[in-house]
Amino acid sequence: PSPKPSPLICIHMVNESEIKEMLSSESYNPSSVPQLEDHLLAQVKGEAPYMADSVRRLVKLYQLFPETSQPGNIARASLLAALEFPNTDYLALSYLIPHSVASTEPCQTIQKCSALLEACQFTDFWKMFEKLQSYSEDAELAQLANRSVPVIQNSILSALALAYQEAPTQVVCDALKVDSVDAVLALKHAQVVQSGDANTVTFVPTDNNTKRRKVYQESVDFKSISSLMAKIAS
Repeated sequence: PSPKPSPLICIHMVNESEIKEMLSSESYNPSSVPQLEDHLLAQVKGEAPYMADSVRRLVKLYQLFPETSQPGNIARASLLAALEFPNTDYLALSYLIPHSVASTEPCQTIQKCSALLEACQFTDFWKMFEKLQSYSEDAELAQLANRSVPVIQNSILSALALAYQEAPTQVVCDALKVDSVDAVLALKHAQVVQSGDANTVTFVPTDNNTKRRKVYQESVDFKSISSLMAKIAS
């Protein structure tokens, strides 16, 4: 007999209008799991835009109906949510993930990456993130991690610009995992940078960063700037 298809393989076309209609219903029906799994994979592969409600609904259904649960899909959902930094998507999703899954790889590494981002320990984050980029047990997850590097870099740059008016160029490069100020200026969100040279990156003045005329330093307490970072998504 031919082998059964992997539950992580998308075998149906994703209809986003149907997904939205499904999400508008407050009922949690396990029959919707396959369609939501297909939609999750489409998001992971970049074939559909990220939809937080769809991701959360799938993980919630896994929680309500454990017999349908797929740890690999939970990991993929976790990474998608973590990539929404500085939004709190990952935090909200984490409450739905059972400890038996959260304590295993790659979920454990994703949790550590999210915590490092929130703590503004960006250089440590990149070292941890490399584990996801090279994760051999799930090629789709590893490819998502690699494709998402520019997204994370732009989020970090925006966070720095909200909190600080200027910072040493080397510190900014380390936080973004780039080699030069030219690479910083080439990022999509480089409009938040007023100027940059070999020594200093100066961010565009805002009401927020001019009140905090301090130079960025690694391991800044996230709590001190969390209210500013939340504005990135607005």
